Amino acid sequence: MRKSKQEIRDAQAKGIAVSMKRLITGYRSLLEADLEEEGVTLAQLRMLNALQEQPETSAADLSRICYITPQSMQAVVQRAEKEGWITRTPSPQNRRVLTASLTPKGRRVLERGMELWSGIARQTWDGAKLSEMEMLNALLAAAVDRLQPHLDALHGKSASHRKTA
Repeated sequence: MRKSKQEIRDAQAKGIAVSMKRLITGYRSLLEADLEEEGVTLAQLRMLNALQEQPETSAADLSRICYITPQSMQAVVQRAEKEGWITRTPSPQNRRVLTASLTPKGRRVLERGMELWSGIARQTWDGAKLSEMEMLNALLAAAVDRLQPHLDALHGKSASHRKTA
């Protein structure tokens, strides 16, 4: 029996989802292994990157930006402070809240982590044509845009609360 267009689309969508999961899992595994050799975790790298983009950020805000629990972020921040990657000072708006900022050492750790990330990206996309990459990027961005309102509704968020990448 011949498959309908919808059945074919559904099969393609499933294949794409499986491939994306394998890609993300493999990419993450390689990055975590490389970062481990540097003594850094992926959560720490995300936190350092968030601080570069948004200096003087609280641990609570960092947890939301990095998609980890506040408790986990507290451990990440404490380790980063102990390692000398960040400094924490009272917020000018609320003296009870500590905000974090990158130190020069933290910037170096972030730079090294991003070099590792870029190396994996180059390995991943080596041989792909630029036009193929642009098309894939556009397709994925459109899919995210279609999915985002449903995620926002699920989490009770408005579009203004989303972090843009």
